[in-house]
Amino acid sequence: MSTSLHFGARLWRHPAALLLSLALAAVLTGCFGGWPGGGSVVPPATLTIQGTVAHGATDGPPIPGATVSVGDVSAVTDAEGRFSLEVVVDGDTVTVTVSAPGYEPRQVVVAAGEGGVIALDVALQPVEEPGDKDPGEEPGEQPGEEEPGEGGGNSGGNGDDTEPEEPQRPAYEGRVAASVRLRNAPVSAAAVASTAPFAVPPQHAPSALRQTAGNEYVPGQWIVEVDDSGPVHAAAVAWGEAGIVSAERLSDSYYLVVADESLSDEEVEQRLRSLPGVVAVGRNQRVYPIALAVTPNDPYYSLQWSLPLIGAPYAWSITTGSPNVVVAVIDTGLRDDHPDIDPRAVVSGRNFVSDQSSSNYRDGASSLSHGTMVAGIIGARTNNGVGVAGLNWSVSIMPVRVLSSSGSGTVANVGQGIRWAVDNGADVINLSLAWDSNPSDPGERFVAEQIEYAISRGVTVVAGAGNDNGRVTMPAAHPDVIAVGAVDRNKRRAWYSNYGPELDLVAPGGSQQSGSTSGGILSTDVVNRRLSYSYQQGTSFASPHVAGVVALMYANGITDPYTVREILLDTAEDLGARGFDYQYGYGLVNAYAAVAGIRRQDALVGVLEADGTVVGPVHPKPAGNERVALVESVAPGRQTVFGWIDVNADGSLDAGDFAGMAEVEVPERGTAAVDLDLYILDTLPGDTQQRLLGIVNQG
Repeated sequence: MSTSLHFGARLWRHPAALLLSLALAAVLTGCFGGWPGGGSVVPPATLTIQGTVAHGATDGPPIPGATVSVGDVSAVTDAEGRFSLEVVVDGDTVTVTVSAPGYEPRQVVVAAGEGGVIALDVALQPVEEPGDKDPGEEPGEQPGEEEPGEGGGNSGGNGDDTEPEEPQRPAYEGRVAASVRLRNAPVSAAAVASTAPFAVPPQHAPSALRQTAGNEYVPGQWIVEVDDSGPVHAAAVAWGEAGIVSAERLSDSYYLVVADESLSDEEVEQRLRSLPGVVAVGRNQRVYPIALAVTPNDPYYSLQWSLPLIGAPYAWSITTGSPNVVVAVIDTGLRDDHPDIDPRAVVSGRNFVSDQSSSNYRDGASSLSHGTMVAGIIGARTNNGVGVAGLNWSVSIMPVRVLSSSGSGTVANVGQGIRWAVDNGADVINLSLAWDSNPSDPGERFVAEQIEYAISRGVTVVAGAGNDNGRVTMPAAHPDVIAVGAVDRNKRRAWYSNYGPELDLVAPGGSQQSGSTSGGILSTDVVNRRLSYSYQQGTSFASPHVAGVVALMYANGITDPYTVREILLDTAEDLGARGFDYQYGYGLVNAYAAVAGIRRQDALVGVLEADGTVVGPVHPKPAGNERVALVESVAPGRQTVFGWIDVNADGSLDAGDFAGMAEVEVPERGTAAVDLDLYILDTLPGDTQQRLLGIVNQG
């Protein structure tokens, strides 16, 4: 008998069972606070120290077999010179001892803080053996040194004209280890949904759109390319005859020219092309900042708090999607006659529930069309003056019906649906459905094989984690699937969202527990037999937020499932306990960073000292789940740590780049750890933006 499954919009649970699960969660996770045994005892902090040991300098050849110890705890470096050890913190600092045969031992004092993860790269110097010096070398004499007055230099041999040397900066022993984390816009900066009726009245006709294509070029301005292999004077002399008012030389081969306003564009272009030495002619095109937030004109967009919460308006400055990207919505089918679902964007699907038809994929629900809700989150018509906005303004939706309108289906249907979607051109698969995992069940193994087949064919699979406030369900629990939990509008785990070691990310799924419908996710739906919109809650609606972001990544050329996963996890906004945790996985999906394809190790991190000296910048290095930038030789005292990621690769900090700064107290000796949160520059307070611009762009 096939296992039955359900989707995540309906959250029924017996009160007694709910209380039991909460009690169990309290025992297992400590979610009600306190330390085992009661009372107010504070647990000891644990510090994980990870890094490398190298010869001569921190970026020198690795030293395998070195011993790194703190008290009785020790570790030995591997072939790459790497080590990791975990110690219990019982003071403000810990002393790390590093030794290796043939090297001088070294001790490093690390500021322990409240525990966590810290990166430590140590350089050891080889033991100096007798006879290492050249024969005849006098003690203290360095090879190549000259006696005063000998040789050239700037002194001319008499030493009278020697310029004073620049004062040497002290070799400080303090260091800063900055853990780089990416952030979405603060909750306060995200759109706040206003109170609205549960069923938003349907719209049937789009409002008129203002055409902007005619403003893409600067009127009367042209860029002309000339042949720079010979004289260009002939072309320059003829500018006036071509009706050109002014000509600015941009380089040896290019001129910016302004034409007489009385001439038509066609006439100007014809005259320019006829000039001797002219190679090409083109309009001077307008350019816009890469990451000014894009706001669509859909009237209910202001109610969709979930989109700005994950940075979607900034992701749209990179791409709004592509019809060449196909997202398979394996669900209840959908209503392609909905006014906010473009039927031209719906590609041929399949029905595995009733008649195995290739065309009868329409959801017959009279209220709550689950598949239509999911499809609307991924790709509702956007910027059309109607209803809601989708994460993709342009995308192809493949409806694969494996659930009835009431929400029942089988694992056999799901496995068939996945295989069919892959073989018929899907790039991304969304699975907003669930069943309790049973690895010994052949039906589950059948589905697992289809998931693995999808990944092998370059298809990314995303699924909701389930709505039981318990363990992650299948298919999200499969290691090749991106498992998505749900958060509310305040970036807190939704009360129903499943959790556990299989969880990868969280995304907006909504929470209507307080009775406010607007706390849910607003999308396309069927309400009382009318094509309309409604608010719902569930990991069913968190999953398509991630699937929609993945579709934008594919549209921007990031199409390998393993790379997609790596970028999503690396750029997620860390929530809950530091690093990966069972409640939030790696964190809240960050649409802008993921679509841009950046990583935390792309950051440049430096320290601005109190006297204006900038130390660094350096790139972070992996340290477990952390990305830690180690800035060495920092002066002691209160200093400013700053970092940025050049998203648009123009060499300067500007709109659309990630940036941030933090204050840290640097010790005389040892390492100070600090969390460095990087936000989109535009979302930071104005004074913070100006200070960062001054620091980063000062050179």
